[in-house]
Amino acid sequence: MKSQGSSSDKNCKVSFRKKLLIIDSNLEVKDVERLKFLCIGLVPNKKLEKSSSASDVFEHLLAEDLLSEGDSFFLAELLYIIRQKKLLQYLDYTKEKVEQLLPIKGKISLFRNLLYELSQSIDSENLKEMIFLLNDSLPKTEMTSLSFLALLEKQDKIDEDNLTCLEDLCKVVVPKLLRNIEKYKREKEGVFVFLNEGDNGNWPDDL
Repeated sequence: MKSQGSSSDKNCKVSFRKKLLIIDSNLEVKDVERLKFLCIGLVPNKKLEKSSSASDVFEHLLAEDLLSEGDSFFLAELLYIIRQKKLLQYLDYTKEKVEQLLPIKGKISLFRNLLYELSQSIDSENLKEMIFLLNDSLPKTEMTSLSFLALLEKQDKIDEDNLTCLEDLCKVVVPKLLRNIEKYKREKEGVFVFLNEGDNGNWPDDL
């Protein structure tokens, strides 16, 4: 009986990995870059830098206990953010279910979400202008909006508490994105106040 149970467990794991391979086969190179960017801070950078496919990223998520057959929500969250909602079915999730669980189980920080949102609104011309403005401090390499923002973060030009550099760039190049940054600041302040109230035992009445 014990060996049968063990065999069943192995079959389940193989079945789960098959689903991951199906998801991998439906993702493009740009999707892999997005996954890697969203995983910054949760998966070691060296591992992410060496990842060339979605399946590589999935392996790291499994190794970091961020993904398992019993709890695949983090991957569902990632797919939801990069707008690959049709692939949620392979994880037995729906768009509505993910949205319902995000406030409870979501792992992507407000800061990471902000940078991702900004990257999707920075077109190639905007990117060229931003790179031009910071030319002296950037390496002479081809960059996408995501790799540009990741580099600013790596160079400590921006972090969750300091967006001055990014604000200055947006003011000159894409002023409309300042609204995203202001929204982030309000949401971040709201979370901070909420946590402090919780520490003092003063939880909001509707919780």
